[in-house]
Amino acid sequence: MSTGITSFLSQVSRNGGMSFSNNFIVEFKNGADKYFDNDLVEIFCEEAQLPNSNTATGTQTGLITGLGSVDYPHTRVFTEFSLTFMLDANLNILKSLNNWYYDIIGGSDNNTTEIGSNPLSPNRVTRVRYRDTYVGEIRITKAESGKDSAIDRKPITYVMEKAWPYQIDAVPLQFGSSQVTKVTANFKYERHYTVTQDVRNAPQLTRVELMNRWAYMQIRLFNSIKVQKFI
Repeated sequence: MSTGITSFLSQVSRNGGMSFSNNFIVEFKNGADKYFDNDLVEIFCEEAQLPNSNTATGTQTGLITGLGSVDYPHTRVFTEFSLTFMLDANLNILKSLNNWYYDIIGGSDNNTTEIGSNPLSPNRVTRVRYRDTYVGEIRITKAESGKDSAIDRKPITYVMEKAWPYQIDAVPLQFGSSQVTKVTANFKYERHYTVTQDVRNAPQLTRVELMNRWAYMQIRLFNSIKVQKFI
């Protein structure tokens, strides 16, 4: 079997090209969407992870004389995952995450207030709600550029069922050079499944079309930054 550059490129081409890590979509559904604007989530989600596959194992000894212990699987394990978001000046994503978390622990009336309102009572009671009242669905889709859009091809989507935020990380603030403020939230969920499709034969952009689209996106980004600077 040939393993030269020609063979490599041929294999890559037959399978739809290479996959790039900076193309993905995050969506909140089925209860979680009441806390978020999915258009904002798609734009401002900077980092996500496709969930891993993990298994809890037990140990059996004495299966064969002299073999020692042998591990065997008995339970599928679903580990938590995290999402990192860039924040706009109104901190919309951070407020949405807080509202979801507050809905779990004590309710928004016991955790937040608006400027000009009376301060919260120091004797307020914190009650944890039932899980079915706040869990939702989170979808992470690995996308690839296609003929019609930068997310046209969607080979796999991970659907996290009954997810909820168990931790919102501290948001670092500091003097010095200006940096975009970011927040990371960590989620637990009951289990996940995948939705797959074959994208090998889906139409793709030509090299010229890809360069033109990249230039167009750079111009849009530059114009948006320039507008925000003078607002």
